[in-house]
Amino acid sequence: MNVAGFISNLFFGESNPKRMPKHLFFGAQHLDYKTAQRADISKQHYSVCPRHWYVDATFICSDCGREFVFTASEQRFWYEDKRFWIDSLPKRCVECRKAELAHLELRKRYDSLIGEALGQCPIETKKQVVGIINELEAAAGQIPERMIENRSRLYGQISKKG
Repeated sequence: MNVAGFISNLFFGESNPKRMPKHLFFGAQHLDYKTAQRADISKQHYSVCPRHWYVDATFICSDCGREFVFTASEQRFWYEDKRFWIDSLPKRCVECRKAELAHLELRKRYDSLIGEALGQCPIETKKQVVGIINELEAAAGQIPERMIENRSRLYGQISKKG
């Protein structure tokens, strides 16, 4: 074995998943080495060392506080298919990630419609934006003051036409 191979094996876990650098699983509560799957490092983005293995890792969700497992299969998808950097890790469980994506989609819909809704447009568009604002408030618990003002303005416009 050459020096580079020796170093890669010793410090980066090329032949043993238990020797992978700990920063690759920063914050993990538990690593299940029985689930280890060999990685295809040619499909990864990394700057110093690749992830030679994927192993189920248990983390705590930053939103709900529950434990969740970032599975070896999910890691393969993240790092080889999606091409995320290999030192990126999830902060949220799957349910909270889905809720965050839904919130972002609602916000995009609001942003794309609010200008039109405040102007001359069908009443259905105004009602749609009010519904989006209400959904955003229900999901987040609070919304920016500007959204509250826009909702009041839209309610006024709807009541005049209705």
